[in-house]
Amino acid sequence: MAATETPRRRRSLKASHERIGELGWDHTLHQHSDETRLYPTRYKIPNKIGRDPMKQITGDYLNMQLEKDDRVFGGLDAGLRAEVPHKTPLRVLEQVKAILPTQLGNEIGAFRCMSLLIEAIKSPELQNAYYLQMVDEQRHAGLQMGLFRWYMKHQWEPTGWNLGLRATGRGASHLPAFNIAEQLITGDPIQAAIMTQVVIETGFSNTINVMFPDVAARNGDFALATVNNSVQSDEARHINNGYATLLYCLQEPDNIPLLEQDIGQMYWAVASFADAALGVLTDYGTVDRSDTMSWLDKFDRWVMDDYYRSYMVNLKKLGVNVPEGLFLKARNRIANGRAHKAAIAAWSSWPFYHYRLDSLNDRDFEWFEARYPGWYSEYGAFWEERRRLQFPDQLALADGLTTDQMGPVCWTCQTASFDVEDRCHRVIDDHTRFYCSPECLWIDDTNPGRFSGMRNFADYYHGVEYSEVVRDLGFIRPDGKTLIGQPHCEMDADKQWTISDLKAADLTVSSTNVEIAAKMGLPYKRPHQFGVSTDGVEGSGTGLTGLPLQ
Repeated sequence: MAATETPRRRRSLKASHERIGELGWDHTLHQHSDETRLYPTRYKIPNKIGRDPMKQITGDYLNMQLEKDDRVFGGLDAGLRAEVPHKTPLRVLEQVKAILPTQLGNEIGAFRCMSLLIEAIKSPELQNAYYLQMVDEQRHAGLQMGLFRWYMKHQWEPTGWNLGLRATGRGASHLPAFNIAEQLITGDPIQAAIMTQVVIETGFSNTINVMFPDVAARNGDFALATVNNSVQSDEARHINNGYATLLYCLQEPDNIPLLEQDIGQMYWAVASFADAALGVLTDYGTVDRSDTMSWLDKFDRWVMDDYYRSYMVNLKKLGVNVPEGLFLKARNRIANGRAHKAAIAAWSSWPFYHYRLDSLNDRDFEWFEARYPGWYSEYGAFWEERRRLQFPDQLALADGLTTDQMGPVCWTCQTASFDVEDRCHRVIDDHTRFYCSPECLWIDDTNPGRFSGMRNFADYYHGVEYSEVVRDLGFIRPDGKTLIGQPHCEMDADKQWTISDLKAADLTVSSTNVEIAAKMGLPYKRPHQFGVSTDGVEGSGTGLTGLPLQ
């Protein structure tokens, strides 16, 4: 007779999670007091417990993530069989090539941010939540690196995909994005967590992981949507972690002014870049024009409604009052053409990218005019000229914004100062710091030492001929002559710009900061310059980060 099997008792997740509080997170390698912290904080750390709202257990968490990974890689495999890489317009794929390094940099920054939080906050439940988020961020970085490889291996124009990470710290369009990633691991660990959890993941992750993948999917690219939607499924837990961090800090009323300042400043720091970059991606990076919503409409949906009105307004019940004016001002900057001006600035500097920028056509013009009445009268002349000069037969590039229209590049957010009435500056150590807004000056003034070093691509290459810049960046195809960046998405070999064509155009980089400072009689230093080492001795000019070309 068979032995009677003893039924297994179902494990209580609640009881298992409660054990986390008993296990603790003792530091055996580094002991410190509040005065000798590895990562000092301005916040008053409560001598109380914190609560993990998701009550996640590692074993269940890992099984869940394994299932999600299986679905992601299964989806990518199905995409190959459906020939997805060959059906998506190159205009869209090139914009994906541009955004993925930005995402990856922020995932790695968020990963590092969790280690800061675990060291700063000694609550076992919260430390468990931060640990699992840390694993999430590592998972996201792995998925995106896998997507890099997938595109590079299977896309019909793979050149440049291997340069994404290199471009992050060197390319003209990626320095402002890299500036965001750096702030996730800089300064006060709780301030960094607010930028990571409360601003980026709560306020902007839907725009990055849902809104733009929708653009890609409309154009036939389901790979980005497959990966990013899986990433976004983890962000719900991270949003909860951010709320738990806020609740933990609010146990000390003295933290309220710090929370209000940090939430406002970190929102503005992210929005200054994202309000322009996401508009360029969604409005200018698509071939399909079936979407009736403009970037301004999407900002109203994802940021003003879902973030500000559904989340920020409710923080007032906890005593945290973040001014609505910051959000309304960000919206007004979009309504006043911030993304359109950023697009012109980007398309004017196309040789300095590791991706192509397609010219607009009549269908695009009609879509923009319908969504932004008056768009053609204000911006159409540039795009008409851009379309006329997209091939190297005329050896000319379309004129972009004037120095006055562009304004100086902001010291804090590293974006152009398009709004004339908001421009401001101050002189620190015989160097003029320009700001796109009083808000960016406020951030720099109240976070001394946070922003330093090389802050401006054009400053570094000021006065350098275009082809020399491209050689220094290394953005040349394997044939040694054809540029990776192109002002069109045509693949005809006769229509590709070469390094010789660019040299024949006889253009040099001009820094608006240098020009405006000279015009205003203000002191302006360029401690980091092409061909000159930081100690003033002539160097080899190997790029902003000092990385070798090979």
